[in-house]
Amino acid sequence: MTIISQSKIMLSIGFIGAALFSYKAFTRNTVEDLCSTKKLASSGLSNDWRSGDVILLIRHEERCDRSSNPCLGPDNGITVSGSERAKEAGIRLKTYFELDNSDIFTSPMTRTVQTSDVMLGKARLLSDREAICGSDIIDKLLKHKIANRNLIVVTHNTCMKDLIRTIGHKHSWSPEYGSLLFAKTTSKNEIKIVGKLNPDDVPKHLP
Repeated sequence: MTIISQSKIMLSIGFIGAALFSYKAFTRNTVEDLCSTKKLASSGLSNDWRSGDVILLIRHEERCDRSSNPCLGPDNGITVSGSERAKEAGIRLKTYFELDNSDIFTSPMTRTVQTSDVMLGKARLLSDREAICGSDIIDKLLKHKIANRNLIVVTHNTCMKDLIRTIGHKHSWSPEYGSLLFAKTTSKNEIKIVGKLNPDDVPKHLP
């Protein structure tokens, strides 16, 4: 009986250990949710931002052609309610992060341009939708990133997923309209994802 009990205990320990290892491996490869002010502060983003090491991808706001809400302008742009959310997110973002040391780009699609205009002000137009997108998105981001200056790109859901997938994170997050994906450059000129924020989770004030 003792031998059987010991075997069961060892099997249980092994199962728990394997489960913990699997959990750690899964969480290590998922994108961190920076939804609380505490998490945002502990992420080190404020220091990285001041150093100009941050890359921020922002998904455009609500598409008019996929909504019954009134359009802000053309039907290939965003909705009025989307523009209001973009304006609020921009106010919060500018309060939490100074934008003076940032270069802002936007996909040339109407929905991204409108989002950028309302949220951040004038941005530089990329040559096409795929200019910072695809399996080589890391190289494209590094090409546009200037040392000691943050890079902000108003872009699309698929492009944000491209960065997540290319870096090797679990593809377990589908960015909402207006979502923010933060990454940073390392001393080895590599890109590391820091975390994600939904637009309503951007703090209204500095910590």
